[in-house]
Amino acid sequence: MAPWKRFGFPSFDYPKGNLGKEVMGGVEKIFSGKAPDSARGKCPLLRNEHMEDFCNINDSPARLTKMAVDGKQADLQRLINERRSRLFVCGAGGRTLLHYAAESGQLQMMDFLIQAGIQVDEKDDEGETALHLAVMKDKEKVVQALIALKADLYARNQKQETAMHMAARTNSVNALQCLLESMVDSVDIPGYYCETPLHLSCSFGYLDCVRLLMKHGASCLAGGKMGLSACHIAAGKAQPEVVMCILNESGIPREALLGKGDEENRTPLHWAVIKGDVNMVKLLIEHGSQVDAQTCDQSTPLHLACSQGLLDIVEQVHRSVGSGDFQNILGVVDAQGMTPLHRAVMFDHENVTRFLLLKGAPVDVQDNEGRTPLTLASTRSSFISTAVLLDHGADPTIQDNYGKNYLHYYITHGLPLDCAYMKASISKYAGLLNAKDKFGCTPLHYAAQNGFLQSSNSLVSFGATVNARNKGYQSPFHFAAKYGRFNTVKSLLDSCRGQNIINDSDAVGHTALHAAAENGHCDVVQLLMARGALTHKAFNGQTPLHLAAANNYREVCRLFVVHYTYLLDSIDRNGDTALHLAAANNASKVIEFLLTAGATLLLNNSKQSAIDVAIQNRHQEAATSMVLHDRWEEILTQLSPTYGWPVLGLIEHLPDVMLIALDRCIVRKADSHPLSREFYIEFRFNLLEPPGLENVAYANELNREALKALNVMVRHGRTDLLSHGVCSSYINNKWAHYGLPVYGLNLAVYSLFLALLTYLVISGVQSSLVPSLKIANYENIVAFSDENKTFNTQDPRISRWMPEKAGKVTGFKLSVMVLICIFTGLNMAKELIQLYHQRGQYFRDFANYMEWFLYISSTVFVLGGCQDFEEPVLFIGWRVRWQLGAFAIFIAWFNFMLYLQRFGLMGIYVVMFLGVLKTLARALLVFACLIVAFSLAFHVLLPLNLYPNDEDFFDRPNLVIDINQLRTAHGHVSHSLIRVISMLLGDFDTINNYINPMLDHTMPFPEVTYFFFLAFVVTVSILLMNLLARHFTMNLQLTAYVFG
Repeated sequence: MAPWKRFGFPSFDYPKGNLGKEVMGGVEKIFSGKAPDSARGKCPLLRNEHMEDFCNINDSPARLTKMAVDGKQADLQRLINERRSRLFVCGAGGRTLLHYAAESGQLQMMDFLIQAGIQVDEKDDEGETALHLAVMKDKEKVVQALIALKADLYARNQKQETAMHMAARTNSVNALQCLLESMVDSVDIPGYYCETPLHLSCSFGYLDCVRLLMKHGASCLAGGKMGLSACHIAAGKAQPEVVMCILNESGIPREALLGKGDEENRTPLHWAVIKGDVNMVKLLIEHGSQVDAQTCDQSTPLHLACSQGLLDIVEQVHRSVGSGDFQNILGVVDAQGMTPLHRAVMFDHENVTRFLLLKGAPVDVQDNEGRTPLTLASTRSSFISTAVLLDHGADPTIQDNYGKNYLHYYITHGLPLDCAYMKASISKYAGLLNAKDKFGCTPLHYAAQNGFLQSSNSLVSFGATVNARNKGYQSPFHFAAKYGRFNTVKSLLDSCRGQNIINDSDAVGHTALHAAAENGHCDVVQLLMARGALTHKAFNGQTPLHLAAANNYREVCRLFVVHYTYLLDSIDRNGDTALHLAAANNASKVIEFLLTAGATLLLNNSKQSAIDVAIQNRHQEAATSMVLHDRWEEILTQLSPTYGWPVLGLIEHLPDVMLIALDRCIVRKADSHPLSREFYIEFRFNLLEPPGLENVAYANELNREALKALNVMVRHGRTDLLSHGVCSSYINNKWAHYGLPVYGLNLAVYSLFLALLTYLVISGVQSSLVPSLKIANYENIVAFSDENKTFNTQDPRISRWMPEKAGKVTGFKLSVMVLICIFTGLNMAKELIQLYHQRGQYFRDFANYMEWFLYISSTVFVLGGCQDFEEPVLFIGWRVRWQLGAFAIFIAWFNFMLYLQRFGLMGIYVVMFLGVLKTLARALLVFACLIVAFSLAFHVLLPLNLYPNDEDFFDRPNLVIDINQLRTAHGHVSHSLIRVISMLLGDFDTINNYINPMLDHTMPFPEVTYFFFLAFVVTVSILLMNLLARHFTMNLQLTAYVFG
């Protein structure tokens, strides 16, 4: 392949003939590096416009790095002089030319490159400098040269290793010697995981480096990763020569070297055992390593060897220390109280176990949990070790802290007892079969619990007691039934005592049938019923059906109902049927089945029905199951003292279920099209007002109020229920039959009172108030004004303007006053009666305060107008009387508006108005602070206008200087407050109040006033309006519909 094609260069058409051959040959020589210097420039084609399409071979990193490796200084220097950027070319892995020169030992090339400008400590992608690479290749002269050139001896690569670490890792003795001479005080410099160069040399077994480092003072006790010293690492890596070098040449006592522990207090001997090197173990013991040294978890080297099953190391320890000391070590326990024998049997190392037993290991020592090696072997399924221990006389009767012997654990693995060592053990210790643990359970209990049929049969065949009881008075038969072990139950029933144990009860009176039913084991229930199990009640009166229903096992319930129908309505000592317990435990499937089976809707001892229990426990699924059943009307209309009837409880606690119930109250004619004349929709109201309600003894007397269901919906804010079609139709029906006549009569009476009061006020304004005002004006003028051209007391017009002496009250007006007093008196008596019944609740309704004020102000107003009698009824000033009259007539008409909220569309708008009014009141409570703030600010800024210090102002024609013109609307705090409130309503009058004073320069503080005016417009006016508008776009019509 042509060179330009191999490097992927662009191709173009070459000229044909001899010139084309010359060009092709020249290009091939250039790419191969064979073109002589004298030939350069002799190919005119390479100097034309196509030259830029070729990659200059002299810029190739491979070519430049090859020159650095080969030491072609002159060629490289010439290329760098042509283009300086070639000096900083990087090769593979980000290595510079200096890296390649140092690695290949080219000193002159290194000197040239450094002088040319390459940094001596430049790093490659691995973070390694030229010194790192020179050390790796053990280039002694290069290392010396770099040290002389002030190379950073402490530079670290990405593994946090210096050049000294690299020398120790690669066994570069000469380079290491050079570095140690220049880094005298840093021989123990830490690297990755605090490893020193000595650690690395010991790890790889570089004996020369180890000696060199120790010669220069490297510490053999310095801890690196996990606190490991040099001796730890050498022992763990099975480097005996290094260990011997450290022991003999370090100058440190052997006891200190071999006795030093790492972070977990493991000695070099522990690490040698972990490595599993028997020769290293032998060497360390021979040179004084303590065989009984313990780690943080108190494990000796022998514990570790036994755990790993290293028989050759165990034997070596025995040979090294002798039989006497070896027996002492066998008795050492770790933090769990385990001996080496425990560790051996834990992992079923048969050979190690036999060896330890032959050498006198204590066979019945108990650990912290009371387990002997035999018990531990049974726990860990170490059956070979179990047989070995039994053959060597281990005591099988010893119990652990839970009171269990080895047979309790052995039986949990499901193995039969037909092996020779088990038979021998059971024959010798017959009490093992029926031995009980701290819970009173025998091995047969655990075999039955786990369904190990072979184990159960073996125990029974060896003579285990079938009806042994634990502390809960449960037999193995109970356990088998409880955990659904069908074959075990069948096997126990087929035993010689099968018929005697089938109806045995435990401490709470539960038989095996109860246990199987409670846990939903249908096949076991069928088996027991087929074998004649009785459906006795437990001590709390519950049958197996109760337990199955409480746990939502429908198929089990079906078995009992099919075979024993009398259980369907059986009650326990609390009066609960199976349906009650199913409702209490949200067992929806069982509820559906029991209702279909015909369960009677009974009340328990707490006078609760099944749905009352479901509501009380907020079990939505159980309640929904009842509502969706065909007997839903019977269930929901059942009366009980708890709620009166279940509907009230559903409204309060489970409104979603109540919606489902209301949907079922709508009946549509199914055989007609919705647009046909015969189509109709029937609304049933029996849920909202069931028959016989007046005879119920309520637990809560508040339930006796009229329209109970609807009032509960209102009380708990169930707008979705109130707006349902059934409730709407019910309300309209009640309103049409009862509400409209009664409320209409009440409204008619109130309308009469309102008409009389309105007549009295309007007529009194002209007959009483206006004359009083005229008289007051005349008296004030006479008292405080001198007579002049504009006023003369003798003027006949004054006499005509002044009122005549008031006459007596007419009979009609007197009748009006009496009627009003009678109305207010009767209503005040009504309010007192209402106060007596409602007690403290009365004071929580604002309407009551308003009515009291209406009745009192109306009465005082009426009685104050009777002063023309010979004996006045009530002395009161005309000013006070007419102010009370204004309040009375306003509240009367406002109250009339409240009366209208019960009437259709008018009521919707009344409720909407009240809603807006409440929100406005809340918003004003928040904005009151802002209103006061702006009022005070404007009062400070605009208490009085200011004539400006400007001659042009006073030169204006027709200028009138009047002090009264300087007054502003904010001159007094109260006036400022009223002005800000009027601004809130849109009465800004911006031109007269702000623009003109600014233009005339009569405003004292124009800039600050301008700022506060804009702030008021944005924060109070605009923000408040948007707040109110946003609030009432949500649910307003729905609320009006519900409460209207």
